[in-house]
Amino acid sequence: MVSRPLRSTLLATVLLLAGFVDGAIAQDGVLRGIVKDSTGAAIADADVAIVALHKLTRTDARGGFSFDRMPRGEHEVSVRRLGYQPTTVKTTVGDLVLSFEIVMPTQATAVAGVTVDATAARLRLGIEEFYRRRASGMGGQYFTRQEILARNAHRTTDVLRNTSGVRIVGRGVRFTGSGTGARGCIPTLWLDGQAVQGMELDNIPVTDIEGMELYSGPSETPLQFSHHASRTDCGTIVVWTRIPGKG
Repeated sequence: MVSRPLRSTLLATVLLLAGFVDGAIAQDGVLRGIVKDSTGAAIADADVAIVALHKLTRTDARGGFSFDRMPRGEHEVSVRRLGYQPTTVKTTVGDLVLSFEIVMPTQATAVAGVTVDATAARLRLGIEEFYRRRASGMGGQYFTRQEILARNAHRTTDVLRNTSGVRIVGRGVRFTGSGTGARGCIPTLWLDGQAVQGMELDNIPVTDIEGMELYSGPSETPLQFSHHASRTDCGTIVVWTRIPGKG
């Protein structure tokens, strides 16, 4: 037979645990939405991301998407899809389920005076993959065009000043991780999906850059940037330039 003091202690413990579980559940919500174009038509296969939480999904055939286990509060939701202008909206998760609609304006695939060929198409896909890796939180450091502009950089190396594990050397950078030596290590440079040799980072005008990725070693570097790298152990820098004619 359980004594009265022990029963009281067990009851208090159960209530405390129940309250803890209820509180934990109350902190999570569900964020649902539909992505449409300006005519109201659903947009399928759009990337929907909450970068701060490293959440990434794609819209279904009806333009719908959903994120579960969402902490309450304000979140920034970004949507990208080839052929449409990238769109970012802020929304607040307050109820258990929040549903809302995102409208993406159409973006012309051809710009006056610019020929859209296979190379430009590959560049567009490469840039979308860059934003996808950034959103999903893959290992590495990412710099978007907006972040680059905010740093008021005059040279491309200016973007990386005060970045951990990076040292500016002349017109280029060296990675200074463990085992690289006092002078640092020369990272492999990729430009628009192609490995390049004999080029320093400042040879790429900072005004031409759409995004930049830094990977400190082989364990972080995505496979597509490893197979051709001669110094994979020294890390990798991947640069994506802006699409011609884009404002």
